[in-house]
Amino acid sequence: MIKRTVLALLLVLAAGCSATSAAAMSEATSPSRSTSAVPSPVASAKGWLAYQGTTPRGEFEDGIFLVRTDGSDDHQIVADLPGRQLHPDFSRDGKRLTFDLAASEESPSQVYVADADGAHARRLPPCRLPKCAGHWEPAWSPDGRHLAVSTDIDLRPGLPPARFGIAIIDLAKGTERPVVDNTFEAGQDHFARWSPDGRRLVFWRGRERPGGVQAAVFVVGVDGTGLRQLTPWGLLAGDPDWSPDGARVVFNTRPLVDFQESGRSELYTIRPDGTGLRRLTAYGPNGPRATQPRWTPDGKAILYTRTNQDGFPRHIYAINADGTSDTPVLTAKPIYTHPILQPTP
Repeated sequence: MIKRTVLALLLVLAAGCSATSAAAMSEATSPSRSTSAVPSPVASAKGWLAYQGTTPRGEFEDGIFLVRTDGSDDHQIVADLPGRQLHPDFSRDGKRLTFDLAASEESPSQVYVADADGAHARRLPPCRLPKCAGHWEPAWSPDGRHLAVSTDIDLRPGLPPARFGIAIIDLAKGTERPVVDNTFEAGQDHFARWSPDGRRLVFWRGRERPGGVQAAVFVVGVDGTGLRQLTPWGLLAGDPDWSPDGARVVFNTRPLVDFQESGRSELYTIRPDGTGLRRLTAYGPNGPRATQPRWTPDGKAILYTRTNQDGFPRHIYAINADGTSDTPVLTAKPIYTHPILQPTP
């Protein structure tokens, strides 16, 4: 079910859609194997792992945390900011962190940039009502000069925003330019991620149709040209991320933001031209749900959030890029989401 709050506005879209068989597209299937007796694929990582979790302020008071991959030094950052801090992303040099501050009755969602440890957090030029109803889900460009963000555009009193899209913010100039701009009826765009060469973005779109909610992964040039759908709507694909070598895109099915009810959620990879679909996990319709995948900086593994059919708990796991060595990373607390590993020299 789609749930997106913009200035206390709750948009609920009825979930459920018959899925197109992924096997028809797949050139190979590599089901995951649980190997908890062996070290996690990220056990030797030197950087911080950033994630979104619940804070002492309450169940729905999310914050940004840093932790080592062995679970040590777990601590909240930017806790002095008001509201909910969401969706962390490290710059490619590992020196900076971006995140968004959730919408409230007083302000639309806004994007912040900070040092990698959370120090010196500053808000980017604000998204202002009524034209702009939110900037959220930021992602760093490879050169660290730009952020791609999801946008809500043209707020309508008592109604959802008229349009959704993806925009690019120039950090030096403080300017914004649209990349994708579509109507509410066409769907809401989420989580743009940059190709390693900085020329394209991959993102996913959720839309409501009479049969239920549909979701698909797209790629587009950073200038807005060459929009291409990579997955069929019936696969219900979302949460994509580009591999560091640019060869493949990872995604999951039934992304949690739109499909919070139970259902099958697996990890797949696909080439950026839409060929070569491969399934990495095989949990089945009643097994765990694999969501929110992010490549490790070396491209050897994928971090992801694993949850049960009821949506809780939500823990961080890591799986090799070929679908092997699917192991737990963070399980001590009930909620860890949106993991991202800091690049280090």
